[in-house]
Amino acid sequence: MIQRFFFFIFLLFISITLSFSQNKVIVSGKVIDSQTNDNIPFCTVQLKDLKKGGYTNIDGFFKLPKVPVGKHEVMVTHMGYSPYLKTINVTKKGISNLVISLSESEVELDEVMVIGESEETQMEKQGFSAQKIDTEKVAIQSVELNTLLDQTSGINVRQEGGLGSRTKYSINGLSGNAVRIFIDGIPMEYYGPSYSINSLPVNLIEEIEVYKGVVPVTLGSDALGGAINIKTKKGKENTLDFSYSIGSFNTHQVALNGAHRNKDNGFTFRGSLFYNYADNNYEVWGDDVKVTNPENGRVEEVRAKRFNDGYEAYGTKLDIGFTDTKWANQFLVSLVYSDMYKEVQHGATMNVPFGERHYTQGNIVPSITYQKKDLFTEGLDVDLFSSYAINSRTLVDTTTNKYNWYGEIWGENPGGGEAGGPVHSTTDEGTLINRFNVSYAFNNDNILNLSGIITDYKRTGFNREAQLGGDTSNDYQKINKSIIGLSYSNSAFTNKLRTNLFVKQYAYSVDALYHTYSGGEYHPLPKQTSDINYGYGIASSYDLTKKLTIKFSAEQAVRLPVPDEIFGNGAENAISNLGLEPEISQNMNLGFRYGELYLGDHSLTLSTTLFYRDVTNMIQRSVNTRGDLFFYENFGKILSKGVDVQVDYDYNRKLFFTFSGSYNDTRYKTKYTADGYKNLHYNSRLKNAPYLQFNTNMRYDLSDLLSSKGQLQVYWNMRYVYEYFRYWENIGSDNKDIIPTQFVNDLGASYRFPQNKLALSLDIKNLFNEQVFDNFAIQQPGRGVYFKVSYSIF
Repeated sequence: MIQRFFFFIFLLFISITLSFSQNKVIVSGKVIDSQTNDNIPFCTVQLKDLKKGGYTNIDGFFKLPKVPVGKHEVMVTHMGYSPYLKTINVTKKGISNLVISLSESEVELDEVMVIGESEETQMEKQGFSAQKIDTEKVAIQSVELNTLLDQTSGINVRQEGGLGSRTKYSINGLSGNAVRIFIDGIPMEYYGPSYSINSLPVNLIEEIEVYKGVVPVTLGSDALGGAINIKTKKGKENTLDFSYSIGSFNTHQVALNGAHRNKDNGFTFRGSLFYNYADNNYEVWGDDVKVTNPENGRVEEVRAKRFNDGYEAYGTKLDIGFTDTKWANQFLVSLVYSDMYKEVQHGATMNVPFGERHYTQGNIVPSITYQKKDLFTEGLDVDLFSSYAINSRTLVDTTTNKYNWYGEIWGENPGGGEAGGPVHSTTDEGTLINRFNVSYAFNNDNILNLSGIITDYKRTGFNREAQLGGDTSNDYQKINKSIIGLSYSNSAFTNKLRTNLFVKQYAYSVDALYHTYSGGEYHPLPKQTSDINYGYGIASSYDLTKKLTIKFSAEQAVRLPVPDEIFGNGAENAISNLGLEPEISQNMNLGFRYGELYLGDHSLTLSTTLFYRDVTNMIQRSVNTRGDLFFYENFGKILSKGVDVQVDYDYNRKLFFTFSGSYNDTRYKTKYTADGYKNLHYNSRLKNAPYLQFNTNMRYDLSDLLSSKGQLQVYWNMRYVYEYFRYWENIGSDNKDIIPTQFVNDLGASYRFPQNKLALSLDIKNLFNEQVFDNFAIQQPGRGVYFKVSYSIF
């Protein structure tokens, strides 16, 4: 392994001598209709001489990065329009306002050969095992971000209910916080659940970046199993978009997004807001949904509706400052505010329903961002971000009532509290976040990058229901983290070979109190821990042919525990574990991508990745012996290996079909216990973890059937997850608890009116009303129907 690593280093430095410098800039603009001046979405934009290109987005705009200075032949095509062909002269400043006008064609275009590479393709061909999800084509659908991620190869999304429920992500067998979620490059946990992947509507999202295993230092965090980076919309034109979705279980989702920029001085204002509401009163049934029959005293299984699972969240993000000026590409003062209310229907399983337990959470996150390309000298780019996140969470569970699954009060608990003792606690969190990213391009083929994120987290609170001296929530709890990374990127052989070398330092310290109970009293004891770890790695890819790319990446990665894992989270029924240790993993990926292959009107792309993860001290969420509370613990040694694959096919740019599948073999590899005895679970498959899944997505464009220029599409999604055991597979009887096989189908249709301002969609989720479980004994919603309207005001 070490010899191979140094071989790649040697190959990298050999390639440096063969690299040649060439100025490359950005060409961007828009495509419009010559008669109406309306922007035209989803046009093919190509630079024929470079075999490079992309597509216009839903607003008709396009961006082609890394275009060499000089003259190039640009070709733009779209069904129903005559092809556009013209030579453009690209200067050192690039082109930022190219306007291309298309005229209607009286003759249908028989064949459009897309010979360029989109930004998605360019990202997938890098050395990292990465994928970009463009939200433009699904923005008008009643679809959630979690659904889009669950349709991506190698990713498994496990939800515990309807809209607003707790969610767990897994990439290639590693799950929980080993997979880090970012919003615009900032770790999502600092925003709180009210402004998160669960609450943000797809209309506010530009794109999603997914990294599997090895993560670039530019994200500046301790992602061990992979990372998901959600990029919100940052329109620079004057825009205002609105959407409203209504559907089953009294679900409502509203989103508004707008931007204004003064072209004279660069003054920019951006704003977005959202509102989500759902009763989540869907029907549940099964072994854990039981009610005592008052006539005969027997406990019977029933079909009942959830009655204490409501969810409400709203929030806004405001940016004000300057963009694209001489002194800054971006200088923005921002504010994120959000709030939520969430009812809690049950604990770790559905066997005991709650009738009044609920929590609220709100946050205020002011921040300042400064970005400048070519600062002081050409090639020096700087990106600085500073913020202070204020979060407050209140959990209320004081009732003495006991509820059954009909929502009826059947008894009384004199002590109060539905999930243990009575709780009326408030938790206040404050986090100072400083992030920097500095890169220097010696030329277009050699780039040095230094990045990092430094956070100072504090938590305190109080429990109004705690006994005298027994309130542990007001103890001080502090975590300081520092993750610094240095990387060197090189491209060689006319950009056929791309290599990235990097090192990272992970430092953290914990300062907190924990309580012991003896002699009828609570005794607070201080606990301080600190640690420094290092990681390193390489990501490389090589174009064997114009269509075949092979990729390899490897790293030693470290993942530090997050506050909720160490200190617990009462709102999510999670208790503390101050003894958690960092996870350490040896990650490797080997993959290839073939495509796009064109055969007449047919297009095909195939990509696959073999992965290997050797993890020490994996942090895993477990359930206590009573089955009502969660806690996080270290597992000794875990080995995960497997494969994920994705196939993309389209016919004549009308029929689009995607198949993605993943298999991982994740095993517990700690052979002996701390006492020297043989571990009973050695070499067993990791408990409560899915290992085989696949998704299919199909979309068909029926616009040709319309006399107008509107766009009509129908789409179908299918998700399959094979059954897996709740506990260890090697112990227990033959009828061990399992999470059953999932086979879920969604169907929908959308219509975009001419001029691209108004769009309507109708979606049916869980078409066949299957009983769906992502977690043991926690049922997800059945069939639901949703209607959505989207309107571009200007």
